[in-house]
Amino acid sequence: MACNLSDSQIAEAYSQVLSNDGIDWMVIGYGSTRDRLSLYASGDGGVTEMALHVPDEVVFCFISFEGSRVLVTHVAEKISQAVRADADDAPGQDQTFGH
Repeated sequence: MACNLSDSQIAEAYSQVLSNDGIDWMVIGYGSTRDRLSLYASGDGGVTEMALHVPDEVVFCFISFEGSRVLVTHVAEKISQAVRADADDAPGQDQTFGH
């Protein structure tokens, strides 16, 4: 299944994290859709601030932390096993983060 990454805010936030241009983290997720990622939040307060913006669902967090850039897939405990399996191979992740 293809994932819609047309939200320009994702590309802008990702670029800012990479270039240390005002933000050091971002959180993206599907919301109520199954095929369109949206930017949920971004900021400059590091891991502590980012953790405050991680909802109780499947989301992808990208952070510049101690000289490294880290991609975290967060799967909330309430998520079913079937959805958990899909999160491991989330469409669009490779497209978004170039891995």
